[in-house]
Amino acid sequence: MLQAIREKAQGWIAWAIVILISVPFALWGIQEYLGVGSEPEVAVVEGEKITQRMLDQRTRDFRENMRLSLGDAYRADFFEDSTLKKQVLDGMVEQAVLAKNAADWNLRTSDMQARGFISSIPAFQRDGRFDQLSYETAVRNRGTSRAGFEQDVRQDLLLGQLRSGVRDSAFVTETELATRVRLNNEKRKLIYARVAADKFLDQIEFSEDDLKSYYEANLDRYRTPERVKLSYVLLDAATLASLIDVNEEALEQYFEDHRTEFVAPEERAMRHILISVSPNATEEEVQAARNKADDLLMQVREGGDFASLAKENSDDPGSAGSGGDLGWVERGLMVPPFEQAAFELNKDEVSELVRTDFGFHIIQVTDIRGGSDAGFADLREKVESAFRKFEAENLYFDYAERLANSAYESPDSLTPASEALGLKVQTTDWITRDAVLPGALGSPRVVNAAFADDVLVEGHNSELIEVGQQQALVVRVAEHEPAGVKPFADNLDLLGKDYKVDKASEAAAAAGAKAIAELDAGGESLEQLASDKAWVLEQPGEVGREQPTVPAEVLAKAFGLKPPEQGATAYAGVVSAEGDYMVIAVSGVQGGELAALSDAERQEAVQQATNVAASAQLRYFTRSLRDRAKIDLKPIE
Repeated sequence: MLQAIREKAQGWIAWAIVILISVPFALWGIQEYLGVGSEPEVAVVEGEKITQRMLDQRTRDFRENMRLSLGDAYRADFFEDSTLKKQVLDGMVEQAVLAKNAADWNLRTSDMQARGFISSIPAFQRDGRFDQLSYETAVRNRGTSRAGFEQDVRQDLLLGQLRSGVRDSAFVTETELATRVRLNNEKRKLIYARVAADKFLDQIEFSEDDLKSYYEANLDRYRTPERVKLSYVLLDAATLASLIDVNEEALEQYFEDHRTEFVAPEERAMRHILISVSPNATEEEVQAARNKADDLLMQVREGGDFASLAKENSDDPGSAGSGGDLGWVERGLMVPPFEQAAFELNKDEVSELVRTDFGFHIIQVTDIRGGSDAGFADLREKVESAFRKFEAENLYFDYAERLANSAYESPDSLTPASEALGLKVQTTDWITRDAVLPGALGSPRVVNAAFADDVLVEGHNSELIEVGQQQALVVRVAEHEPAGVKPFADNLDLLGKDYKVDKASEAAAAAGAKAIAELDAGGESLEQLASDKAWVLEQPGEVGREQPTVPAEVLAKAFGLKPPEQGATAYAGVVSAEGDYMVIAVSGVQGGELAALSDAERQEAVQQATNVAASAQLRYFTRSLRDRAKIDLKPIE
């Protein structure tokens, strides 16, 4: 077609058409091709642009950091894009504002500081030292250049300086510290009575209309969670063993190559006495050493204590102190003459004099172990099992690569991978995001993958998921059921129970509130009231803000009350986690005293107060800069 156009498009008309096409391409098309000027912005901070691409990259980085930090506890639904991107953009805006002010104040990060920080990152180290290859690989996998990464590091260090400078300037006065200690260490005299909701259950009656109204008002309580059924192909090295071809020649060769795995090498516990001979010794010196060794050998043979003779006479500094003991020795560890003599001895037998380059030895074998005479025929079953396991482990890596490739190349089905590898496609029952699955599916990574957008929304196969030692799988969503609400008719039994429990709790609260009104009016004490009504009364006495024996909701309510006048009692009520109603009485308040703290407690209080003040100061500082900065926020995708 292009050839026909070229042949027929001749003359000034053709050139006019070419010019008309070329002009807009030159003005707009080339920019689109080069990616210049077309990238959408999500914010402009003091003239500095934050693009959609920058936001997407930072969001991916944040999510990946969370994945690495949380490990198997990571769940994709904790980091929904719509919420996460807003939080990440807020952080990027804050960084841009701080960076602008850091530049205005001439704060700098030197190359040496940046290099030192990068060298200290564990991910870039090998054997405790910085590894250039690990660094370059990690940066490349991050999708950036070395220069870009190093610039990010410089900015992070720069902002760290700025933040530290603001935080470190915070301080706490003695008055502020005393106030903090008075409030934090405050104690209140407390008693409370439990108005049990279950005492009112029998009084609750309801009609179908009551239940319908209750159902409509509490729809969120009857929502069904999103759930899926998964198809998966499991690859397990243990099951690959049956696929291994076995022949006698291969088994015998494996036995020879791994003999020590089946037959323990012979080891001997031994001790010796060494009479050393210098390499430059004269004949007379050699003969003197031989005579001394002969004399010691005669003493050993006549019943002398070998260990004592070794301690007194052996020239081996490594064993003399322990009576000549050499521990357990296997073949190949000693010089040949010593080894040959030692491995010809029986247990408790003493050698003749053995000459080596070190001198004359007297050797005694004290124990023998290992060295089975079992051969291939005796151990064939064990050898075959080990051979299959060994070969299956090697085969596993090949299968894992093929499974990953096949799942990627045919993203809409597991059948090609199943047929290519001879593995069965299996299916789960319905599972939710909170599911705890059995066996190989039990890794949280499986559920995370199943509910990831690529698998759940796009309908693709997952990546290869390592779920155990040489155990991996690929999953895809076979069926998907979105979150919903069960119909009224399907919830009648549960609705009836929930309605009664809620109304009983309301009745308990009404009874408690009535009691509080009576107490405020100057009626009988809470102790007497609880006794009259058979309410359970708790009297913990003076408690702090973190008293573990008192329910958290009771503590929160008690410490939220205005301190009563001297000799008076303040009353309040709160619903417990179980739905019971707690009637609370506070009859005394004692503030914490700074002077009562030990030196260590005071130091800890100062540190805590300073940290709180530093964080508040940094927040105020950052907010004030943002309020003065020119920031233009735009919709984000």
